[in-house]
Amino acid sequence: MNKSIALFVAAGLALTNVAKADDRPPSTAERASAKKTSDLMLATLVAALLQEFAETTPENAPEGKKSISLIFNDKNKDMRLVGTKDPLRANNVPADSFEAIALANAMQGQNYDNIQRIDDKWYYRRSVALSNFHTACVICHTNFGPMNAQQFVGALMVRVPMSSRQD
Repeated sequence: MNKSIALFVAAGLALTNVAKADDRPPSTAERASAKKTSDLMLATLVAALLQEFAETTPENAPEGKKSISLIFNDKNKDMRLVGTKDPLRANNVPADSFEAIALANAMQGQNYDNIQRIDDKWYYRRSVALSNFHTACVICHTNFGPMNAQQFVGALMVRVPMSSRQD
């Protein structure tokens, strides 16, 4: 019976230590790893967008719009587009204070990042300012006017889940 009680107490202490580890902000190494992950994620997304741009024509613009909307699926909370110009859907406007600040910065051409705790989990959050930098932008977004890399239209938001305990 004493072994059972000792095992129960040890398990309880282990779970308490795991919970306490989740309360601690991520370490410098964990932050660096999350930033590297976001760098790779952004590289992948930019490569996909550039490929889309290379293949977009006025004739296939409706399919291009659909393709982009499938990539930036509203159910994926780890990457999304946020902007101020149509075509906008309800999901393309800031969803929280991070995104509001990030979008305000993006409209000035500034990127933004932060570490945040959301629903008891730590995230590295990052936004990249998006401009009207490619001729394909105006094929789908005719309201942007002529290509103008200095015209900022929104932000690409990414978030990387972090853990402050060793998995």
